[in-house]
Amino acid sequence: MSEGAAGEALRVFVKEGKVLLELAEQESREGAVQDFIRQKISIERRESLLGLIEAAARLYRRSLNTDYIQIIQEVQLHGCLSVHCSLFHSLSVKRIQDAEDFWRRNTHCAALQDALQDLQQLQWDAFLQRLDAEAKLGTEALHRDQQLKHVPAETRLRDARTGRAVTLQQYLGGGKKILLVLIRQFSCLLCRLHLQHLQDHQSTLDAHSVKVVVVSFGCEGGASHWLQETGCQYDLLLDPERKLYAAFGLGASVWKVLNFSNMLLYAEYVVNSLPFPRGLPNIQEDMFQLGGDFVVDEHGGVLFSHCCQSPTDRPPLQDIISAL
Repeated sequence: MSEGAAGEALRVFVKEGKVLLELAEQESREGAVQDFIRQKISIERRESLLGLIEAAARLYRRSLNTDYIQIIQEVQLHGCLSVHCSLFHSLSVKRIQDAEDFWRRNTHCAALQDALQDLQQLQWDAFLQRLDAEAKLGTEALHRDQQLKHVPAETRLRDARTGRAVTLQQYLGGGKKILLVLIRQFSCLLCRLHLQHLQDHQSTLDAHSVKVVVVSFGCEGGASHWLQETGCQYDLLLDPERKLYAAFGLGASVWKVLNFSNMLLYAEYVVNSLPFPRGLPNIQEDMFQLGGDFVVDEHGGVLFSHCCQSPTDRPPLQDIISAL
């Protein structure tokens, strides 16, 4: 692609981003900010956000083929994600790193530099940080001295497969360590990829006597659907009151989930034909809850703690094993 065409693609991207941001800023001031976060920033919302996805599809038709259009139409993500995808397709790239390399090679192009300057002035992250502040969302990770030293083993949970009430105490003992994987919403793609990675390396976990237990704050209907979709073989415990999430210091954040860098990364998954899961239409999920990974010994002592700072922030398996 020529420098001029790249500059034009980037200008279109910035324009779409500004439209989305201006609409969000307007809607966020029409009522309680909590209502805006819950009702307007949602993968289930199909009105104005879906219109932005269609606008991005028009860019695809100008640049590549129509195969990616169907992907975007099937993936009901936040409108800004479609804008990022349109940028990648217009530049004929599939990774933000490729786009950045292209821009770096063409720093002599004035039109491209003007577009990049406009991009830098897009106040996307600042708006999300304001939402976090106004909604009083808990976004600060606990200091090491404040982190949980012993898991609350008597916390009442529910076995998602049997429906029986259980406690973590029932999973402790027997010379096994427990890797608690607290996931975000059931439709979180990054959580699913993380669990699949653990399953693919189950032999390594077995060699270190580590048993994986998944924890979700979701409902039984969502859990049943998730188990069927993922085929996950690990135990799944439900914590609807998020007592374990609170105990481990896991908060929620609009900014940490939908910040500009993350949106670019999410777009990479889409343009590489990795679809995002869909939530059930009759189940309200919280897409802004953060997750974490925690290893406890057979007595409930916490050996390893990782509070995720974004959906993309899961610990490498080697880091978990090294801490044991």
